[in-house]
Amino acid sequence: MASQADYTELYNKRMALIEEDPQYTVLASMNKPMEPGAERVTQYIVYTDFKNDGQKQKTSSIYVYTPYANIDKYGHSKADFQAQLLFELNQWDDVMHITVLETLGSESRLAFFDYQNLGLAQLALQSLLNMANKYGVKRIDGNISSFDKEKFAKIVHIFEKFTFNVTIMDAQHGIGRISKTL
Repeated sequence: MASQADYTELYNKRMALIEEDPQYTVLASMNKPMEPGAERVTQYIVYTDFKNDGQKQKTSSIYVYTPYANIDKYGHSKADFQAQLLFELNQWDDVMHITVLETLGSESRLAFFDYQNLGLAQLALQSLLNMANKYGVKRIDGNISSFDKEKFAKIVHIFEKFTFNVTIMDAQHGIGRISKTL
């Protein structure tokens, strides 16, 4: 079992790597020790590969990393991030389009779900909303897709919590649409 010192060491290493990589921008972070039985992760880094470089239409991601429950037997991170929210910013129309693909396993590159119910997906979504406000986005829309009903219900719950309109197209197969006017 990993100790808090292990988590802190991995957090500090990952933060240093993100900060020195010009491709990424840190959007939010917290480095507090995890309390036993905590409902939310208190060691996390939310970052993006989005750069406002004058392109009017651009596809990017918001990533969330935590060392919590992410340490292999050698003391290394198993995954570079546990949540990824893909988005396209269209500054011509002041619209963001997001794609939510829940895939099998936390180590997938296209995963967006509440990793072990610790609030990581919510951190990504809050950062997306902050970016949308910063860049004057008037509407966010998107598609959601999930392999199982339980995870689909969680995804729907998270978006409804952030006052998105959710239209369930096919609950059996986990397909829906989301929208929000800002």
